[in-house]
Amino acid sequence: MTTTTDSRPKRFSAAERREQYLRCAAELVLSDGVGAVTMDAVAASAGVNKALLYRQFANRGELLLALFERETHGLDAAVLGAMEGVEGFEPQLRAWVKAWFDFIGTRGVLLGRLMEARTVSGEVAGRHQERTHTISDVMGAWYEEAFAIPSEVARDAAAMLYAALGGVIERWAAAPTSASRRRLEPAYVDAVLGTLRQLEAAAAAGR
Repeated sequence: MTTTTDSRPKRFSAAERREQYLRCAAELVLSDGVGAVTMDAVAASAGVNKALLYRQFANRGELLLALFERETHGLDAAVLGAMEGVEGFEPQLRAWVKAWFDFIGTRGVLLGRLMEARTVSGEVAGRHQERTHTISDVMGAWYEEAFAIPSEVARDAAAMLYAALGGVIERWAAAPTSASRRRLEPAYVDAVLGTLRQLEAAAAAGR
C-alpha cells in the first residue's frame, strides 16, 4: 500500500491573507520604519504576487490605515477591559491610565511608529484626527458627569488632558523603566484630578 502526500500549497482564506499582509507590514514598520512599507515590499515579504495584495488593499495608504486600526482597536479593547467592573471615577481613571501604560509597554513601538504614518498617509492622518475628537468627546462627557463641569469646559479639558497623556506616554516610551513609570503614571492621574477639581470649584463659584 502506498501513500501520497498532498504537496499543493495551502490555500488561505481572505481573512488569513489580510492578517498575513498586516503582519508583514508590521514587521517592516518595526525593522525599517513606516517609509519601508510599500506594496512591493509587503508582497515580497509575504511571498505573493503583488496582484494578490491589491485585492485586499487599494494602495499603501489603505494598508497603513488597516494596520493603524488594528493596533488602536487593540488599545481600546485593553482599556475597556481594564475598566470593566471598576467603580468610581478615580479608580476608573487609574485603570484607564494603567491600561495605556501596559499596552504601550508591549506594543508601543509599533503604535508609535504608526503615528508617524500621519505624515505620509492621508488616510491615517484623517482617522487619527477623527479618533482624537471622538476620545475627547467621550472623555469630556465623562468629566462633565463626574464633576458637574459645563459641557464645553469639560470637552476642552478632555482635549488638553488627552494631549498631555500623549506627551507623558512618549516620555516614558523613550526610557521605559519601572522607576519612570512609577513616577509618571500617578503624576498624570494627579494632574487630571487636580485640573478637574479646579474646574468643578470654578463652576460652583460661577466663574
